[in-house]
Amino acid sequence: MKVVMKFLRLPVACIALLLSSCVMNTTQPTSFAYEILKPGASLVLLQSIRFPGYSAAVTIQYGELRTGFRLDQYYPNCRLELRSQSPNPRIIEPDRFTIYKVHTNIEYVMNKPVMTAGFGLHLADGTSDQIYSTILYLKSEKQPEVELLSCQRWEDPTNFPEHLSVDQIKQTLDGFFTLEN
Repeated sequence: MKVVMKFLRLPVACIALLLSSCVMNTTQPTSFAYEILKPGASLVLLQSIRFPGYSAAVTIQYGELRTGFRLDQYYPNCRLELRSQSPNPRIIEPDRFTIYKVHTNIEYVMNKPVMTAGFGLHLADGTSDQIYSTILYLKSEKQPEVELLSCQRWEDPTNFPEHLSVDQIKQTLDGFFTLEN
């Protein structure tokens, strides 16, 4: 009888371990920004932003303005866009912008070197990156030239790509904007 009980303990212990790991491994689903931010929400600008002459956009990453080579496309970044360019620098003052439309977009970026082998052109591995964007269309009575905020990052399509979460956008905009539902 003791021998049978010893052999039963191992399968019972394994089943208990498997069941407990299932219970403990529950993860919260990601809340994507496009699911949470709806028309009527607000984007509040906390400090002035200067747009250089001949520019209609500035990019924010890690809570600071980024340009050119300082921007890491593979990490969340947000691009604030005006309706048009001007030869003169412009300043957008602190304000509350109403989000009147939320849109998502996926663009394909050919980021791999082209190789020739045999007949015709072939990509090195046949994949390209994708840009996952969440676009917030904005309006303000005081500053109607502000058009939209597009938050995105480049994604490897083989690595389970997804749109940014609200928390990722908040971290990216930290110090410049707050989001209010």
